[in-house]
Amino acid sequence: MTKKVIFLIGTLSGGGAERVVSNITMALPEDIQSEIILFGKESKIEYPYKGNIKYLDRLSLKSNLSKIKALISRIKIMKNIKKLNPNVPIISFLEYPNLLNILSGNKKRSIVSVRNFMSTKHKKGLKAFFWNLTIKYLYKKTVRVIVVSKGIKEDLVLNYKIPKEKIRVIYNSYPISEIEKKAGDKLTEDEQKIFKKPTVITAGRLNEQKGHIHLLNAFSKVKKSVPNSQLVFLGEGKLEASLKESAKELGIHNNVHFLGFKRNPFKYIAQSKVFVMTSYYEGFPNALAEAMACKIPVISTDCQSGPREILAPDITKGTIESKNNRFGILLPNITVYNKDKVENMIFNSIKSLIVNEKYNNDVAKKSYDRVNDFDIGRIINVWLKLINTNK
Repeated sequence: MTKKVIFLIGTLSGGGAERVVSNITMALPEDIQSEIILFGKESKIEYPYKGNIKYLDRLSLKSNLSKIKALISRIKIMKNIKKLNPNVPIISFLEYPNLLNILSGNKKRSIVSVRNFMSTKHKKGLKAFFWNLTIKYLYKKTVRVIVVSKGIKEDLVLNYKIPKEKIRVIYNSYPISEIEKKAGDKLTEDEQKIFKKPTVITAGRLNEQKGHIHLLNAFSKVKKSVPNSQLVFLGEGKLEASLKESAKELGIHNNVHFLGFKRNPFKYIAQSKVFVMTSYYEGFPNALAEAMACKIPVISTDCQSGPREILAPDITKGTIESKNNRFGILLPNITVYNKDKVENMIFNSIKSLIVNEKYNNDVAKKSYDRVNDFDIGRIINVWLKLINTNK
């Protein structure tokens, strides 16, 4: 039985893949040693972890030439690590670490993890062309490709011709009891002033993928119906300034709060009336599942991929045309459906959950019951089988 596993990821900060590595290492049994490889000494560590941290280098990546040099250097370092650990599985997360893992050899113990719907993520530009080539021609050379949803598996098979027998679906997992405990932490007095009012919340990087402009548009209607309602964004990103400007243009800036990245987002989510996700694409959205664990109702658009498998797993094909209250509220994909209609559905769903306490509680209970299917205590056994057998 394998007594060691190596995880290769750039940082332990901010993102969903980083949180997954954190959750896995914290749940591994004591007889398995874990090593986490980060890029450089400046790599952030904001999530808890168990095991040893190893840094690849101290390189500065300020120019294209320095990035090429860093890639070559890091491949050499990874080759040496693999020579010292010939029988140890090395599991990488995200495109760049996956590239390092593949190009550094020992493919029989190299496992890559795909966390997003790649054909949607990499649609345009030279960078997208490069990543699409690496996925199509290199990923099939590894011993195993791990994906976080059935939708991603279908994408890799259809659009990248990766053999389906090489792909393994492992849903993201969550320490449900730990989330519940952290959800009970107290807010500051200033924070309490926000959350005493009916609050809508979302969490994630403030970037184009998350479609936050649609939530702002929908919330502008909510505010007209529920004047004291609040909207909270948890997370950081390059679109923060433009989102603040949009909130100002919509006349809702006094009711919209950007709280930044929080080590414990759960205490804010638990005090909210509803969690909303308006992404254009996802893998298996951690923020959505974690909100369900905080015992509040969730609303999500039916983006590729993840939300449907979480909220409406009985619907495997076809378009979501209207509100579907199974384990939360699933609304149509905003990229293929009329955006004004979807924004209006988001508004109506939020309003219903704010004004109807019984409905809110019913949806929250269904969401919480569902998320327990993804408890780390269940899914860690799947990871252990992969670590020990590559299967």
